[in-house]
Amino acid sequence: MLTRSAGILIPLFSIRTRNSLGRGEIPDLAPMMDFALSMGHRVIQLLPLDETGPDDLSPYSAMSVMAIDPMYLSVSGLAGVGRVVLGRARAAVGMARVVPRSIVRREKFALLERAYRATRARGGRDDTAQLDAFLEDNSYWIRDYALFRALKERFNWTSWETWPAQIAQRDAAALAAARRELAEPIEMYGYWQFIAHRQWSQMRAYASSHGALIGGDLAFSPRRDSAEVWANQDEFDLSRTVGAPPDGFNPKGQRWGLPLPDWDRMRAGGFKLLRARARRASSLYDLIRIDHVVGLYRTFNFGADPDAEGTFTPADEADQRLQGEAAIHAIKQEAGAAQLIAEDLGTVLPWVRESLTRFGVPGYKVMQWERNWGHADEPFLSPASYPELSLATTGTHDTEPLTVWWRAQPVAEREKLVRALGLESQVNSHSMLGEAARDAILAALYAAPSRLVIIPIQDLFGWSAQINRPGTISDSNWTYRIPLTLERMRRSRAIQSCVARLREIAVHSGRFGS
Repeated sequence: MLTRSAGILIPLFSIRTRNSLGRGEIPDLAPMMDFALSMGHRVIQLLPLDETGPDDLSPYSAMSVMAIDPMYLSVSGLAGVGRVVLGRARAAVGMARVVPRSIVRREKFALLERAYRATRARGGRDDTAQLDAFLEDNSYWIRDYALFRALKERFNWTSWETWPAQIAQRDAAALAAARRELAEPIEMYGYWQFIAHRQWSQMRAYASSHGALIGGDLAFSPRRDSAEVWANQDEFDLSRTVGAPPDGFNPKGQRWGLPLPDWDRMRAGGFKLLRARARRASSLYDLIRIDHVVGLYRTFNFGADPDAEGTFTPADEADQRLQGEAAIHAIKQEAGAAQLIAEDLGTVLPWVRESLTRFGVPGYKVMQWERNWGHADEPFLSPASYPELSLATTGTHDTEPLTVWWRAQPVAEREKLVRALGLESQVNSHSMLGEAARDAILAALYAAPSRLVIIPIQDLFGWSAQINRPGTISDSNWTYRIPLTLERMRRSRAIQSCVARLREIAVHSGRFGS
């Protein structure tokens, strides 16, 4: 069982160090863990690392939900990547805080291909044996992924549904021929995943030796144009798409475009794909956040008619319970020692949360949304009332940072929150959220019984940038990077003063040893 702890929510792409090439890379986790531990936080919670296509920014719309995006690999020290060529790549990427994804991708992939060719030419026996062992251990996903990745390149990144029929429909002879013709790129994409495995294993070992934990995100479903849907077409209803039911913000509901899982077929087959995904996640993370967990119990979905209303699958509550609990049981079995966390936000019926509690899976308590809804004045709930089996937080990657939320609230709403937290003497509801007031709010939240408190990094330091604005398409979504490199943050007196205060809060609330 996870001990009482505090953590930081930060996407890997948001981390900045002097060594990374345009965005966060796997080895950047080591200094990030050091920084987190210095402030009394031992959990680093990441967003999905899944590989996306050239024009896709969202990690929740991935080309593969098994493969680590090669954009996260560090090329430093790889065969064939010497100081001169790496210097040229750094010059091309530049020093801007946010570098266009296309530029980073072009330079990173060129160096990774160079490393593959140099390694292949050298043919070291030890590297070959390790690569072969990795490919064998991960054959349950990497064979389909590497072939799919090579075919995407061959067919100029068009959807698999537009490929020649025999390949799209996975005719055995056609796939065998494609594997022969594309043997070299298939081998290269497998090699890139091996490098990711090697770098990630080093970070897992680093975390273990320093008392830190790495959390990851199990996205709800692969997208339609993905390796996993192509390889498991019979487990999806491609005539319908997943979304969210109508609410006050979206009167017609949300259409996410993800294919509807054929839950009856999946369950009859023992949740083979879901188990494979959970097994893969357990090899990467100490904590696994199950995205949109209510969708495992009942999935809201739409047909092709844009004006038709959506529906829940299954429709009957008894069937929903059976399906969701069978899915959670399968994930839990494959997760092993990893701690599961349920993202149970949105329209979630009480019985779903009761079911998760029986499985020992904590759900979310987002401070701004925890209110006595339906009662007079709808007061905020005191964090002291949160259950131990929960994760307390100020927000998610989809919400505005705390300082922005505070600024947008009427004074009366601020006063409600301050009263719920018992901070009337410490926080002036008529003023902007200053440093002392922010720390007081965080201290009240950290004092909650919740086993976990995981805070977006922006809220720890009073920053205002948002990672993603749901329902919008913008170049600013999924590109957030922290304002300073970790090296500069360690040298900043203002940042280090904040670090010291956060450590004191974590220690005082029993979330970190002194």
